[in-house]
Amino acid sequence: MKLSEYLLDRIFSLICMLVAALVLLALLWLIETPAVFILFAEVILLAAYSTALLYDFFRKQSFYNLLQKMTEQLDIKTLLGELMVPPHFLEGQILVDVLRCCNKYQNDQLACAEQENREYREYLDSWVHEIKTPITSARLIVENEKNPTTLRIDDELRKIDAYVEQVLYYARSTDVEKDFKVEKTTLQALVYAALKTYSKPLIQAGGKLVLKELDIPVAADSKSCTFVIGQILSNAIKYRKDSLQVEFSARAEKNTVSLFISDNGIGISAADLPRVFDKGFTGENGRRYSKSTGIGLYLSQRLCRKMNISLSISSVPGQGTTVTMVFPTESYLQAAGL
Repeated sequence: MKLSEYLLDRIFSLICMLVAALVLLALLWLIETPAVFILFAEVILLAAYSTALLYDFFRKQSFYNLLQKMTEQLDIKTLLGELMVPPHFLEGQILVDVLRCCNKYQNDQLACAEQENREYREYLDSWVHEIKTPITSARLIVENEKNPTTLRIDDELRKIDAYVEQVLYYARSTDVEKDFKVEKTTLQALVYAALKTYSKPLIQAGGKLVLKELDIPVAADSKSCTFVIGQILSNAIKYRKDSLQVEFSARAEKNTVSLFISDNGIGISAADLPRVFDKGFTGENGRRYSKSTGIGLYLSQRLCRKMNISLSISSVPGQGTTVTMVFPTESYLQAAGL
């Protein structure tokens, strides 16, 4: 708070004081009071008012400056009222009381919302595990009764299973790190696990796989990484051209290991590329393929950030897309205390 701002806010009081001083001057002059006494009275009046004004300014300035500083520094703004010490003037005391009342109400509302959100996620988690049982049973029935019709049913069940898995990761996306288990593995093991899940769609799409030197050790959560690679494979299959080819390659550096997943599909336009990780974004390709949800890459990016893995995409329309996953090495993780 600046002095000029404070005086501008007190402009009515200043005008009243000036009018009072002029009225006093006129009255003393009318009763023929000596000029020295008039001057003395005016000086006392103005000095007393100025002293009170400056005292009020400095105590309020220190309080409001501290309030602004704490507001800027606090990450959790709703704690502001609890941390503020009530000042020695009435306006500040009322403000602190109001802040505390508002903060308490907001904290109660946040706690209630978090509880409801937690219960909703727990229900989704439970529902996903429950729904997987009939899906698995149905696929076993199909396996025992193979014919063209049941095989088509199996394809649809596989898609349902993939969407259910996506729901599970979405429900856990806010605190998914609690389910992480970082362990030693290799890029080859992660890729093979994802390929096992998507082997049938790849075969049906007539896909050709090229795997280059993937036996490189990394430290990561295998389950989450398999899901991310699976989403990339799913997109490669969905946005393929006539002859699908997916290439996996890797490069080891000092503190990182990079996994490159390239396909020869329809690619992504330059306008859509910066937004592919946005929630619900489908872009030009999504308008051409109605089954696009815009959730897979969003979840993949969110998972990778939790795992300290960099996920990026480059693409040339009509030629293909390359997805890069950059893993921190085990030694780098240990040095960081992870």
